Amino acid sequence: KRISSNTGAAASSWPSEKKGMVLMNNIAAYFNGRAEEWAGCEPGASPVQGAVAALAGCADGRVIDAGCGTGTMVAHYLAAGAREVVGVDVAEEMAARARTRFADETHVRFIACDICDVADEEGFDALVIYNAYPHMLDKHAVVEAAARLVVPGGRFVIAHGTGRDEINQHHAKEHVSDTVSCELRSIEEEIEPWKT
Repeated sequence: KRISSNTGAAASSWPSEKKGMVLMNNIAAYFNGRAEEWAGCEPGASPVQGAVAALAGCADGRVIDAGCGTGTMVAHYLAAGAREVVGVDVAEEMAARARTRFADETHVRFIACDICDVADEEGFDALVIYNAYPHMLDKHAVVEAAARLVVPGGRFVIAHGTGRDEINQHHAKEHVSDTVSCELRSIEEEIEPWKT
């Protein structure tokens, strides 16, 4: 079983390689700058997070957490019976905090890269994006990554702890650049890339 980062694979899905790398660097820099603060304010047990782990069908499965941040969802996957968890985040500082936090968990690993760059030979029973979908700017590339990484019959879950309007208002209030986040649209518009 081998999991690695295949850097450069995602760049081909962007309109131009240079633009893709600039956007990923912007997103990584934005979240690297927040890693220390976020690691210090991890929420306690959340029924929403537990429900997301249950929807993912983690029991005895391999779970990949795209945009894992400091590992907020990992304890929930483990509580749901996941046999292996791989967290992926473009921000090295986020992944580093998560590695430290779960250093004693032998079946939990963290990779600092774009989910679109992950290469895996075995496949995952579930791919979860929790509180990170607005920061995945190339939705078509995410669709391709999910199709490649999730085993037949596996699950793909996109969830957020708050609603679309609240997320969009938060990003606007915080003046989050459109090179770091995109506004969430109606569900009808958001599912378009997934229909292919």
